[in-house]
Amino acid sequence: MADIINISLQTITISLSIYILFQYQLSKKLLSILLTGSVLLGYPLFMWQGVIGVFILLIFWVVSLIILHKMLFPSVVYPVISLINLVISNYIVKAALIFFTDMPVEYLESALYIDIINVFTCIVTLVLSFIVSYLLSSFFKQDSFMRSYSTVFTILSVVTLIIFYINILIGKQSGFSDENIRANSVLFIFYFTILIGVCILLTRMIVKETNMRNQQIQYERLTEYTENLEQMYTNMQKFRHDYINILLSMSEYIRSRDIDKLEQYFNNNIMPISMNMKSNTYKLGSLHNLKIQELKGIISSKIIKAQEMNIDANVEVVEPVDSINMEPVSLCRSVGIILDNAIEEAVHCEQPFVHVALVKKGGSILIVVSNSSRPTTPELHKIFEKGFSTKGENRGLGLNNLREIVASCNNVTLDTQILDGKFTQVLDIAE
Repeated sequence: MADIINISLQTITISLSIYILFQYQLSKKLLSILLTGSVLLGYPLFMWQGVIGVFILLIFWVVSLIILHKMLFPSVVYPVISLINLVISNYIVKAALIFFTDMPVEYLESALYIDIINVFTCIVTLVLSFIVSYLLSSFFKQDSFMRSYSTVFTILSVVTLIIFYINILIGKQSGFSDENIRANSVLFIFYFTILIGVCILLTRMIVKETNMRNQQIQYERLTEYTENLEQMYTNMQKFRHDYINILLSMSEYIRSRDIDKLEQYFNNNIMPISMNMKSNTYKLGSLHNLKIQELKGIISSKIIKAQEMNIDANVEVVEPVDSINMEPVSLCRSVGIILDNAIEEAVHCEQPFVHVALVKKGGSILIVVSNSSRPTTPELHKIFEKGFSTKGENRGLGLNNLREIVASCNNVTLDTQILDGKFTQVLDIAE
């Protein structure tokens, strides 16, 4: 009975550790599945395969997370890290008992001390999970890391877990001693500390690299935006200079009452100027209310790109927007993905348009992007599936990435609608 309780307590602790590492973003349904499955499978697997049974249980956690949470990297890494935390916690507790009480190792195998060690192991595991979650939270959100090092980190974590359990099995076969427990404790803690240290170092390097790259992109987009505004100003100056001459050019027709020629002159010469004044070149003016330079850069560059593709594109920012409560890289990635998909869809329509608006509503900032869409636009649940695309093979990652970015932000929601030939996405960012 004691074994059932101890094993169940450990498996519940690991499930809670996974929940903590996921920053409490797992659904109640998924958490219930992890807890229930862990308790039901834990004891039978331990009795059948001993310590090796934990790897079968690990497969259960990983598969459940992949199927229900649909995020491959954390679904593999977080259960592995939780198990590593449990192993390290167990050795920390045993080493502490031996060091502070001079207790012979044989006593640790008694039923009473097994229960005590198990309870403290679970407590230390949860504490370690909070610490690791804090250290790695910004690490796994870095897009550069996910592209470059996610596979390496996953392999490293799995290899670490295997090394830990091989060491445990060797110690179990040779008989645990005080020296063995102390040595393993030092080894495991040192190894784990090195792993965390490498992660932190990589994070700083990646953040620095990402910031430099983002600054370069921001500079290029702002340069493009500035050039466009300068061109607008030049055009306005030209028009202002010629305005009086344009009016005077019509005066002779008016004086002679030659209405037919006046109408002809107006249609051939004045109307083109009027159409030019209404062209897309003048639809970026309200961006002066957007004070976030990196977001202004990406919106202006995408709008200009759409205009060059003969899409009716404009942006509206009625009130000044000084700050948005979202990490800048994630914000720009999200808006970039939304605008790229809007442009790629609108260009195929008979009357293409892309409209962008930033609206303050209550305690939130709404970023609304609407675009024309074809009647054959797929259903909403399909377009967010990983790999789904209407543009061919090896595409369709953008909207899936967008969903993952939004899911990683507690204060951000995404609302998507398709109605009457208009595709609308609303990014709601709470302050």
